[in-house]
Amino acid sequence: MLMTLAATTSVSFNSKLLLFRIRCSDSNPKRGFGSKKEEKDPALQQRKSSSKQSVSVPRKAPGLNTQFEGKSGRSFDIDFDERLENIRRSALEQKKTEVVKEFGPIDYDAPVKSDQKTIGLGTKVGVGIAVVVFGLVFALGDFLPTGRCVKISWVGFRNFTFLSYQVIDSPTKNTTVVKNQISEEEKATLQQRLKEFETTLNGTPQDQAALEGAAVTLTELGDYSRAAAFLEKLAKERPTDPDVFRLLGEVNYELNNYEGSIAAYKISEKVSKGIDLEVTRGLMNAYLAAKKPDEAVKFLLDTRERLNTKKTSTTDSVTDETNLDPIQVELLLGKAYSDWGHISDAIAVYDQLISAHPEDFRGYLAKGIILRENGSRGDAERMFIQARFFAPNKAKALVDRYSKL
Repeated sequence: MLMTLAATTSVSFNSKLLLFRIRCSDSNPKRGFGSKKEEKDPALQQRKSSSKQSVSVPRKAPGLNTQFEGKSGRSFDIDFDERLENIRRSALEQKKTEVVKEFGPIDYDAPVKSDQKTIGLGTKVGVGIAVVVFGLVFALGDFLPTGRCVKISWVGFRNFTFLSYQVIDSPTKNTTVVKNQISEEEKATLQQRLKEFETTLNGTPQDQAALEGAAVTLTELGDYSRAAAFLEKLAKERPTDPDVFRLLGEVNYELNNYEGSIAAYKISEKVSKGIDLEVTRGLMNAYLAAKKPDEAVKFLLDTRERLNTKKTSTTDSVTDETNLDPIQVELLLGKAYSDWGHISDAIAVYDQLISAHPEDFRGYLAKGIILRENGSRGDAERMFIQARFFAPNKAKALVDRYSKL
């Protein structure tokens, strides 16, 4: 008796993940030839009850049992399983390769391609901006009250970053901060890459990938004036790209062009789909550096309101892309009040933060710093003790550093 065998194997790739779905359908008992007794063949029941045997082995048919018996059947299973396993391994290796490409070191020897972003603006190139650490997004310096602080400089694109710190008296003063600590070899590599971008621009001045790459590379090298010039050109080509204006705001900040920095950040915020941490923090710093703490406070209060709206509405555009949480806004707001000289308002913000998030060390640390800077060393020490208690292990050393400044 002949038997209809339908086996469908579907392999689909989605978000770089491999999904195997195998469906085997035997003949409908109510269709075709044969009786129900034949379908209750003991050999068939044994095959169905075995969870280890491949679903690809066809059921036995009277008179044709030898076709799929013995070594031939087992070989069919093994070959099929091996093929599945090979596909699975291949997909995993491909995924690992893509992860390395996305998160691994940059290959500076690779040719420059103008049809894709060799260097991405969207990777948050932070110039003169405090680094985000510990998964709690606690940025040193920019989130803390005015006073002596550890200024962190983080310049990076893709997966190539430079990190350094220096104790300074005030983050809003014109202080030379150590940044871009790169080796001579790395500097030479960046300069060579810059030449490649410039060569491309000599032939095609409007090449967006080359403009972007040149701007970011010059930023890495600390040549902010030339970087700003390239970013101005790129902004004309990408008037709705928030990352272009964000980086322009950061570069202008480094050039002490605070009004230009404010203007660029405002455009970045306007064209952005949501609320971005780097833009929010950068605009606050620009306002403070421009001696406009009242504008900084107003901006942060508006940002807080937008985040509150996000909680109650799912239709507003702010819900699309937001990487800023309420704790960060409160920390920035407390710092803005502190720089403005409204110490009581800053302390009130930190008190509310501690009350709402009693197990988050950042509120205790910020309040401890502002209390110490205003002479309340005993109360400050109690805050530092609390901060160290709640801080994750990786952050305890930095809490100690701040508490001893």
